[in-house]
Parts: sequence; C-alpha cells; structure tokens
Amino acid sequence: MDEQLEALELAIERAEEEKRAFVKENPNGTGDKAERMRLYGQVEGARKALRDYKRANPHLL
Repeated sequence: MDEQLEALELAIERAEEEKRAFVKENPNGTGDKAERMRLYGQVEGARKALRDYKRANPHLL
C-alpha cells in the first residue's frame, strides 16, 4: 500500500480518536464550542484530504 495513503488514513483515525475523547468528556454539547468545532473540522479535513488523494491517484487503488 502507498505510504501517503496509509498516512492519510492514520490521520483520520487520530482525528476521530481525539474527537471521540472530547465528546466523551463533554457530552450533550458541553465544553468549549471552539474546541469542538476545531476537532470536527480536523476530522472533516482529514477525510477530504484522503478523498482528494484518491481522486488524484486512481491508479494506486
């Protein structure tokens, strides 16, 4: 498997772990709203990077 692809998938996993930990500590929308939005944005950014990479390199899949 391509190293870049693995790195992007790992970035998604890490971002989701951070988000889950934050949500678990701050249920029902409590906690810092800016931090919550940053974590959700980080997950979406990682997913977008993976989609863009796959779109740019279809021959690797």
